[in-house]
Amino acid sequence: MAKVVIAGEATVVVSSMKKEDIEKIAKYRPDALILKGGEDGKEPIFRIGVTSSGMGSINTYGASFAGEARDGSGLAIITIIGVEGEDIREAVSEKIGPAILNLNKLEEKLPDVLAEIDAEKAEIQANIVVVQ
Repeated sequence: MAKVVIAGEATVVVSSMKKEDIEKIAKYRPDALILKGGEDGKEPIFRIGVTSSGMGSINTYGASFAGEARDGSGLAIITIIGVEGEDIREAVSEKIGPAILNLNKLEEKLPDVLAEIDAEKAEIQANIVVVQ
């Protein structure tokens, strides 16, 4: 479950997933990074990914993680500067609250996807023999 940390003027969205794991899922199962809904449950409503530019972004339609937590965990982060309000919790809730809810719905499923990818890679590598 993602969390939001407010420190001074920075609001940091911390994913429950490592940035490298999101990149792995993007490579092998990109559709798993898309939350679908709508009437038929097939309409893309939110997606996550990684970017190499800026501090990342999050809005109604998705989250793009740009950095990693500096505590050594490797968790993906988005840094937002400039959220203001007398009640900062309320201001952050208004700005990114619905996006955090969708992010959490999507991240709930990703550990199983990652385990599936790792199992398939292990199975593939078990069939490879290096002789020289």
